[in-house]
Parts: sequence; structure tokens; C-alpha cells
Amino acid sequence: MKITVHPNGPFMVNSYIVSKNKSAVIIDPGTDTSFFIKTIKGSNLKLEAILATHGHIDHVQGVNELKKEFQVPFYMNSKDMSLLNGLSMQANMFGVKDPGKISVEGELPSGGDMEFIGLNFEFFHTPGHSKGSVSIRIDDTLFAGDVLFKYSIGRTDLPGGNFNELISSIKNKLFILPDSTKVLSGHGPATTIGTEKKQNPFLR
Repeated sequence: MKITVHPNGPFMVNSYIVSKNKSAVIIDPGTDTSFFIKTIKGSNLKLEAILATHGHIDHVQGVNELKKEFQVPFYMNSKDMSLLNGLSMQANMFGVKDPGKISVEGELPSGGDMEFIGLNFEFFHTPGHSKGSVSIRIDDTLFAGDVLFKYSIGRTDLPGGNFNELISSIKNKLFILPDSTKVLSGHGPATTIGTEKKQNPFLR
């Protein structure tokens, strides 16, 4: 498995390409779709799907352009459909371009496994930043979206946010994973579960 991270857009969202044996998925496409098109085509990768950890605009803004370019399905948890249906409101709120209506072809489950590109993707429903936030584990790597950051946690002041739910999600869903689990967040640097247990001031 190879993971390519691309911080991009006005909110510097971490977008990820996960690839294996010339097949790939994108997790949380941000704004810079030209990077994905260039990287995937330049590496002769076959894009199979686009996944979003949640429905905030900085994580899904490039979905439509990538779907048009690669003709692939988009997956998200349905508990965040209200966010996806309110993208124009989000665009106005943050002063960014409205990406238009985004359709969802596949459901990311609130628990359990799915297979993409020959890899097992394990899903955890981790609400608190949004109602439909999911964290995704592949082997010893966790894509945490905007739930858990290095020495910080996700915002809870946006629609669908709830501080108590967020803390519960982290402690009861993520902190039960091995301390060595690498955490790739929606913004900022990577960390580990063990590091956040010991040093995150919101969770000690």
C-alpha cells in the first residue's frame, strides 16, 4: 500500500491517494483536482472510488470534477447527507466556490468492513464533528477525518457538531486501537494513537 498526502485548498485539507498494484482510491478530495488528475494519470493508476470521511465542503469540493474525469462512484455515510445537501450554504458561510449538487453512489457504513483496491477498509462511526463522520482504518493506519488531530480535536461549533459526542467517539472508538496506530488527520501533521493518549490536552 502506498499513501500520498496532498494538503490543499483554503483550509489546507489533507487529501489522500491510497494505491496498491496500480489501483487507487481518493479519501477526502479537497479543491486541487488538477493534482489528482496529474498524479493518477502520470502514475498509470486506475481510480476505483472517491471516499469522504464527512460532508464538510473543504473535504468534498473536488468530488464532481473527479467523478467527471474518472467516471467513478462517490461514497459517504448517509448521516451527513444534510451537509451535502447544504453545500451552497456552506460555500456562502466560508466564502468559497459552490461545487454544486453532489450525488452519492455508495454508503460508507457506520461499522464493519469493505474492500477497495484489494485492501480491507474498516469503518468506525465517530460523530461529534459531524453526525456522519467516519474514521477509516487500513492495516495500521487510521484516516481520522476531522475527529482527531495531533494534540487537538475537531471543531464542534458547526452544524451537526457535539463536543460530548466527539470526546466519546475518540475515547470509545479510536483509543481502543493499538497505540502504534498511525493517525492521518484531515488537517495538520500525522500522529499516533499512543501519542494522543499521552499528550493531547483535550483527552488526557
